[in-house]
Amino acid sequence: MIVFLDKYIRVEIIIDVKKRFFQISILVLALASFTPTISAKEYENEEVYNDKNLTGETTTVEEIDDTPIDQIINPVELNSEEKENLEQLGFTEDEIETISQEEYNKYNKLDGELLTTDESVYKIISDSKGNILTTTQVTEAQAFSEMNKPAQISIRATSTKQSSWLKMTTTSSKLSNGNILLKNSFKWLKNPAIALTDVVGISHSASAVKVPGTEGFSYKYTDGVGTHSLGAKSTTRNDYGIAKKFNLKAIGTNDAPKNHNGYISIQVKKGNKNDIRANAYGHYTHITVGITGTISIKTGDISVGGNLTKSEMDDTMILFNY
Repeated sequence: MIVFLDKYIRVEIIIDVKKRFFQISILVLALASFTPTISAKEYENEEVYNDKNLTGETTTVEEIDDTPIDQIINPVELNSEEKENLEQLGFTEDEIETISQEEYNKYNKLDGELLTTDESVYKIISDSKGNILTTTQVTEAQAFSEMNKPAQISIRATSTKQSSWLKMTTTSSKLSNGNILLKNSFKWLKNPAIALTDVVGISHSASAVKVPGTEGFSYKYTDGVGTHSLGAKSTTRNDYGIAKKFNLKAIGTNDAPKNHNGYISIQVKKGNKNDIRANAYGHYTHITVGITGTISIKTGDISVGGNLTKSEMDDTMILFNY
């Protein structure tokens, strides 16, 4: 007769020799109750320095957000101290200058210190049909130098290649409440040739536990009537990160959309008292053809499925202490 009770197995074998019955029962109970342990140092090394190798499965949930609302922004006038506080939370100059009252209310009570920053600029070359030809990481100086070059017209033919540039900045800030604020910002330095649905996200070590109710997202653009804010289409999250789908605006009022910028943020805390530090990664995927499918999130990787043409920027990476 075999009986299953919670986390151990009790095996009762009805035989005549009581001594054998006793020895078998003890052996099974000992094996069932054995749990391997990992030292703090081993745990730290696995989670921090080798977390791109994490293969454990976790539940991934995609939530469809409410219908994204497109609204004109009335920026809050901030003093120098308030601006400095936002800078310590990883906010860029563009984000501070266009922050709305509703948006500011989510962060104005947070007191933090900027810990780490990683910034990258990407050059995306595509053809007139939206097919991505190359995506290259460049310096910001290179990007502005190329963007400001006078256009050269060929007598033989006009090139169908189009170039655009994207900047991504990933930060961590230590908050006075003991949590870490992770933030990933993006800015199109030059408009993309084609605008559809893009994905911005943050992945992190499994030791970093997301704090419920602390997610933040912003996407803004400017046209002929002012600066707009547009909400996300959906949110995907699991134990390793969070991602947002949003419509990169293609048509504006009285002028084509420009100054596309935004961010995603989340507060995390350590899941174990022995945790010391962790990694976080910034991700951005630009879609030019097709419809997005399932988003897969692992530490150091956020991939977007579907029958589509896309450009995945090289990840930014930061290491932060709790």
